Amino acid sequence: MSTNKYDRQLRLWGAKGQKALGETTLVLFRATAVGTESAKNLVLPGIGHVLVVDDAASAQKEYSSNFFLVNQDKNRAQLSWELLQELNPDVQGSFLHVAEGLSTACAKPEWWTNLWQTVKTPKILVIASDLEPGILQMVGQACAAKGVPVISVQAYGMLGICRLQTPPLPLMDPKPANTTPDLRLVRPFPGLQNLADGILWDELKSHEHSHVPYPLILAKVAKEWKSSHGGALPKTHAEKQEFRDAIKAASRDIGKEVNFEEAMKNAYTAYTERSLDLDHLASLRDSVDGLVATQPSLKTFGDLLHALDKFLKEHDNQPPLHGAIPDMTASTEGYVTLQNAYRDQAKADLAEMRQYLSSGDVSEEDLSTFCHNVHLLELYQTRTLVDEMAAKVTEELQEDWMMATMDPYEVPAMTPFLWYLGFRACQVFHQEHSRYPGVLDAWEEDVSLLQECVVKVVTSLGLQENDLVKSTLLAADPPKFAQELARYGQAEIHSISSLIGGVASQEAVKIITGQYVPLNNTYVYNGIVSVAAVYQC
Repeated sequence: MSTNKYDRQLRLWGAKGQKALGETTLVLFRATAVGTESAKNLVLPGIGHVLVVDDAASAQKEYSSNFFLVNQDKNRAQLSWELLQELNPDVQGSFLHVAEGLSTACAKPEWWTNLWQTVKTPKILVIASDLEPGILQMVGQACAAKGVPVISVQAYGMLGICRLQTPPLPLMDPKPANTTPDLRLVRPFPGLQNLADGILWDELKSHEHSHVPYPLILAKVAKEWKSSHGGALPKTHAEKQEFRDAIKAASRDIGKEVNFEEAMKNAYTAYTERSLDLDHLASLRDSVDGLVATQPSLKTFGDLLHALDKFLKEHDNQPPLHGAIPDMTASTEGYVTLQNAYRDQAKADLAEMRQYLSSGDVSEEDLSTFCHNVHLLELYQTRTLVDEMAAKVTEELQEDWMMATMDPYEVPAMTPFLWYLGFRACQVFHQEHSRYPGVLDAWEEDVSLLQECVVKVVTSLGLQENDLVKSTLLAADPPKFAQELARYGQAEIHSISSLIGGVASQEAVKIITGQYVPLNNTYVYNGIVSVAAVYQC
């Protein structure tokens, strides 16, 4: 693949992320508008392979509401793949028309065995588009058994839903927007302290004095402070102010020396050590150890966690150094010298970490990424679609839902969580009547039946006493939510599909590349007032 062609995205997720994308097969269940929009956003950046699985014999009924279909007498799987492939000839693909219907096929274990065998890439990701509840449960169950991530997308009238189900995924590269620099000023490493000790204030010319990097100023002032305070760093507010005054006193003209102003601004880094959550790391390590037997993909993450444990024991719970320093006022020579000192120490820490690994299969890139993000390590896993649709409720879920209803949208009835409950009621309606509400001509007749499903959903989730739910979904007369949802008649609006497809593809890239943090776990978009929120469901 051309580097120039993918230049912009390479800046986001790098060569490793692009390689992971190229080694992944997207299996798209149903080429509806939201499904093809999701696929489009993965075909364009160069996903390796696409397999479109669909049971629609023709696309003639849907082409007016799906920009990726045309009025041709072909099955929808074939037609959608042919048009998707035009977007990027780098992407390989195929289609599978399921003449017997997805409901029948997905119920057969041998059908799934044959499907997985057709995939030749190391990674698989499934996007399930507008699947009926029964089929969605079977897809979710099959993917969970295989350890394949699945993203369920739905465009339902003015509502959009994007739901993630994943196996345990190590988050080693979350790419946080803002982080505290790892300067190690509380306990300077020898290379850093030697640079600070080599500064002789009185011998520096004015230009040199005003370009001493602020970490060296802080390291030098902190050492002098400790020598006059029994080896202790500032603790009280008064001592911290006195420390700042010492920095100011070391300046020749604080109003003109920006580096000393930076030192005063960042004075806290000289006496406040960035804490490492050892309990979290221990819990993470135990969790991975318990899963690695059934999830071999976690082996590298577990090996790294155990190596980190050994490193911390040897270094008084100080993790490997990151090695990067922020921008600062300094001469080019001074900045490069300081940068090299941090990088040399980081390389030494990485080499020591390598010695603690039980396997030589861990790449340098994985080792470096792990060490750089040691404060942010997580194990991401969602609960299954089967558990969601079976209404299995936990204390954590109820707390999340309580927060969702305690902080409603400015028009309470427009709170996305309420519309999620309404959509779940539509799924229950389908399970009971083998169709969605409102698809028949007399949609008004389905309102009372749908309202019964709303009550069932609310009760099964233990939300019947929730004030917002009670006043908007249960006590409303007439039942406006049920009326609105029945009126939709499962219509798919392409603008809603486009938005949800964008969200789904973004989350797919996170899962495939192992970068950034996927949402947890359901994105709900209320297109009536254009608001959205994320909930655990």
